[in-house]
Amino acid sequence: MKLLISDDDLTSRVMLQALTTQWGFEPVLAEDGEQAWAILRGDNPPRLLLLDWEMPGMSGPDVCKKVQEMDLDDPPFIILLTARNKKADIVAGLDAGANDYVSKPFDSAELRARLQVGKRMIDLQSELLQAHHQLKTQAAHDTLTELLNRGAVMSVLKHELARSQREGSPLCIGLCDVDHFKNINDNYGHLVGDAVLKELAKRFNKVLRPYDQVGRYGGEEFLIITNTIDINCMSPFERIRECVADTPFQHEGLSIPVTISIGIVQFTPTSSNSDINSLLNLADKALYEAKANGRNSSILA
Repeated sequence: MKLLISDDDLTSRVMLQALTTQWGFEPVLAEDGEQAWAILRGDNPPRLLLLDWEMPGMSGPDVCKKVQEMDLDDPPFIILLTARNKKADIVAGLDAGANDYVSKPFDSAELRARLQVGKRMIDLQSELLQAHHQLKTQAAHDTLTELLNRGAVMSVLKHELARSQREGSPLCIGLCDVDHFKNINDNYGHLVGDAVLKELAKRFNKVLRPYDQVGRYGGEEFLIITNTIDINCMSPFERIRECVADTPFQHEGLSIPVTISIGIVQFTPTSSNSDINSLLNLADKALYEAKANGRNSSILA
């Protein structure tokens, strides 16, 4: 693990470098607080910090305060090295943002133990952050298709409508349904039906642009949100429909033709209706019309 050592005394830096290298750390040296702060703002900075309190320009507690101001999700673990041993000074250092302190002259065994505690805390913090990210991802995504789930895609739609109004740009909303999906389940089984939905999600992601959004609205229905500067917003939905219809789905030796129907509504900042439920109702009616017209089609409300 990389360890930032900041001390204005050359002898102390060299001694700390030699000791911490023996202990398995990768020391990164700074001559003062300003240099330490520059290192922390660079790429891939150390996350374990050993800072001398008394340094010219920017002291150890000053660096602590700067780190706190960064408001990081995964902040570094900071140990202050100080000759000060009054309780008021120790409290001041911890209040500035330090996680621990070691008094000078330090005992090497104690310093090593405190650095190991810092390393364990950083490792634990990283694991907790990763677990939190995974839970957040799981909460927002459909387990089968790995697309956004209904709650998440509806939240995106609300955000995109607000952005469209704010920036004066149009937004297209498509409600997509797999044609005759019940027949796929009845003829091939629900496991094959699930495989079709998973493949459908892959094709959506293949065709859609990075700034478009798609989520599983429910069952075999999907909600697609696209940003466009075109008056006619049909083209991205037609690309999606053709990508699905042009190539049969392959699964365990089966070749299954699949088509989709899409009901589309276009929202512009000048539209009189910005209610989400009303817009989705219009898209649903357009979808029903696409189904009534023979399926495998896109209809603009």
